[in-house]
Amino acid sequence: MIIILKNIKQLVLIFIFLNSANVMNAQPLKRDYVRTAIELGLLISLEYDFFNLNSFQNKRKEAPNKFDNYFRDKLKWEKNKLDKAKLYSDILLYGIVLGSIPASPLLLKGNDYKTIILTNLEVLAINGLLTDITKYVVGRQRPSSFFNTRDEKKDAFKSFFSGHTSSAFAIGTSNAMMLSSEYPNKKGIIWISAYTIATLTGYYRIAADKHYTSDVIAGAIAGSLIGYLTQKSISKSYLSIKAEQSSPISRGLKLTWRF
Repeated sequence: MIIILKNIKQLVLIFIFLNSANVMNAQPLKRDYVRTAIELGLLISLEYDFFNLNSFQNKRKEAPNKFDNYFRDKLKWEKNKLDKAKLYSDILLYGIVLGSIPASPLLLKGNDYKTIILTNLEVLAINGLLTDITKYVVGRQRPSSFFNTRDEKKDAFKSFFSGHTSSAFAIGTSNAMMLSSEYPNKKGIIWISAYTIATLTGYYRIAADKHYTSDVIAGAIAGSLIGYLTQKSISKSYLSIKAEQSSPISRGLKLTWRF
């Protein structure tokens, strides 16, 4: 099952890259699609280490602090259940969170499908790039590697911060911003649902001994900020934004075309 999910991850990333590169004739401008395709290409390169950055990575072999030790003891599952926790986190990210990228635009009435997908693709790409760069620069050892609960191989020093968590919060924030503007009377349900899925993703990463609690907290904060700031920034290129009330990040958004 783990091997199948790894193959699904590869297929999802390749599909997303090809999809962004194959819509050049659609609106918004071609440069927006080219930029997103380049960002996704760089993300895939980092994910699969095409640049052999592991050989230059900073590797910190330090014992965890008391805070992380305490919550690791409380939240980590038993050794024979670690793979199950990892599987759950992969299902949430690759199945539900990334699956929402092509699905969520279907719920946005009157908006171009490809334009809404482009927004989330760029959120995904920018979040992934910043997360991966941080992992290489910080080089924190995963708890599973430090405590020898799993052989992480090349991923042993990519603990800070959690990429699963940051991606779940980035896409969750982006989706919630768009959906809550479309359905203002359901903002509460939308935001709670998005952040519940993202929080569960982070929890399972701790339970699987893939990350410390501080890795997940940092990933949640970073992902939320990246999701909000990226969408707010790039949407100015092809969507006009009107702020509304009751959003956990910015009181929500109302999206209309800019011609």
